[in-house]
Amino acid sequence: MATLLQGSIFWSYDFEVANRNRSTDFGYQFSGTGPFYTHCGTIVLKDGALSISGDVNIDMPLGDIIQLYLGFDEIYTPLLAKNFGLFWKPLRIKTNYSTLYIIIDYNFLFSKNKKWYNTIVQLLSP
Repeated sequence: MATLLQGSIFWSYDFEVANRNRSTDFGYQFSGTGPFYTHCGTIVLKDGALSISGDVNIDMPLGDIIQLYLGFDEIYTPLLAKNFGLFWKPLRIKTNYSTLYIIIDYNFLFSKNKKWYNTIVQLLSP
């Protein structure tokens, strides 16, 4: 399989975001820290799969994806992103076995999530 995209990744499972310490949420707006995440590493998109390597390793066939969403929701809210997510939005990937919130190639202002979203949508389209 040919590598289509590769980047650095910050990510969390949905249950990790839901169970975070909410008393620190507003700090993401004013501190020099990045957005909320619990894992980091690298991500590779190939013709038929996503691979995440880092503190947790995941190999996900694209056929396992049941929902792909670019944006905030009731779990990962704009409060968890600097400028309330004005310049980027998290990429949510849902499978039958997990839901991931992903931030790819974040540089304190922008991310490449939209590029990854569009590429994965093209690969999933018949």
